Amino acid sequence: MPLFSGTDLVLYFFFYGFLAWLIATIFISLKEQRYRNFGILNLPILVQPAIMMIFLIILSSGKRVSTPGLLFMTFLYGIFTDNISLFFLHKFYQNKNSREIFPKGNLKSSAAYSILLTIPGYVLLKSFHPLLFSVVSLLPLSLVHLLATLLLLSLVSDIVLLYLLPRKYYIKREEILAHNRKLQLGEWISRGIWERIYRQYPCLLAENKGKDLAENRDFSSAGIAASDQLLQQQGIIFAEGIHFYKLIWMLLITSFMGDIIETIYVFLTAHVLMRRSSLVLGPFSLVWGLGAVILTMVLSKVKKQNNLSIFIAGFFFGGAFEYLCSVFTEVFFGMKFWDYSYMPFNIDGRTNLLFMIFWGIVSVLWFHYAYPPISRFIEKIPPILGSVLAIAITLFFLSNSMVTAMVMIRATDRKEHPEPRNAIESFIDQEYPENVVRALWPNMNFLSE
Repeated sequence: MPLFSGTDLVLYFFFYGFLAWLIATIFISLKEQRYRNFGILNLPILVQPAIMMIFLIILSSGKRVSTPGLLFMTFLYGIFTDNISLFFLHKFYQNKNSREIFPKGNLKSSAAYSILLTIPGYVLLKSFHPLLFSVVSLLPLSLVHLLATLLLLSLVSDIVLLYLLPRKYYIKREEILAHNRKLQLGEWISRGIWERIYRQYPCLLAENKGKDLAENRDFSSAGIAASDQLLQQQGIIFAEGIHFYKLIWMLLITSFMGDIIETIYVFLTAHVLMRRSSLVLGPFSLVWGLGAVILTMVLSKVKKQNNLSIFIAGFFFGGAFEYLCSVFTEVFFGMKFWDYSYMPFNIDGRTNLLFMIFWGIVSVLWFHYAYPPISRFIEKIPPILGSVLAIAITLFFLSNSMVTAMVMIRATDRKEHPEPRNAIESFIDQEYPENVVRALWPNMNFLSE
């Protein structure tokens, strides 16, 4: 069965177009500390990123489409759409300086722009689009049709007002309601971003005592680069101590390191190049990442931080953590990723004495040799840039984890119900069939088997 209809694609087009505009607005605001109106429409959407996401969705739904093939064809399509869109803009945009407004592109710039759209588009396709598809499939079909119709009417009217009517009638863009709403929304987003930054770092304001941030416009710096430079000159350290943003960065780093370590270990011991990632997208082992984050928080509470107390804390933490992770995957996903029943002094096959001793030793090594350099590296990141990226990392891990959970739950349920019962299950079955699930988690065992 088809996993999308024309109506679905309309909603996806507008959603990803708005998301692209939002990301671009945030980027420009951080870079230049102002809102810059861009895009070829009065609506707050970017057309080319939206079209490329639709292309990715359609192409990925085909059979026997490999990841390299998907990325390569999307890259070529991006170059084509970039050049064809500039061609039509020069034909329809009624302005003597249209070549300056929409300069003629070249192959190098088109290729760079296509790569810039293809990679984030693929990340969204794998780590976010299944969530969006699930939401859309749960909506009443009549509501989906109504929303799609209204959105298409707004798009057509915007094109008529912006490109067709001005060929016969003089219309100021400032007189169009959609244009003004777009400006107001963009300026509100930009203002909100910097007001939040100034509340967090009031030293960036030239004069902020006794003044409301919304009214104070005498800023001491412009843009994230200048602001971060000023903060570092004043000795402000990013995520100093046990800070939430530091833990997010640590999750990213240690999840990646853990995946690499496990991959090398399995290759050296079993002579097999096995995927060890926990998530559907990216080389990240959440067991390592979450273990490092929780271990850091636990060890920071140890009053006497000598080797013995650290070893004991790590010994019991590691055993409890491994045990709970095993129970969690079995209860919620019906899967078992390890079984130590064959080892002596094991606890229900979920952990054992040898590995608990290993956790204690790792805790001592982590506290003295691994955590300090990683912490220093994170604290050298520019404060504002580090905060923005930490939020992006959080969103990526959340959406990636939710999609992973959906795939795991359906993979287990497929043992009893091989035929999909709704659109969500159909989507997962096509994107993540049994062979793909086995490739994602080769060491996984189903409890029902």
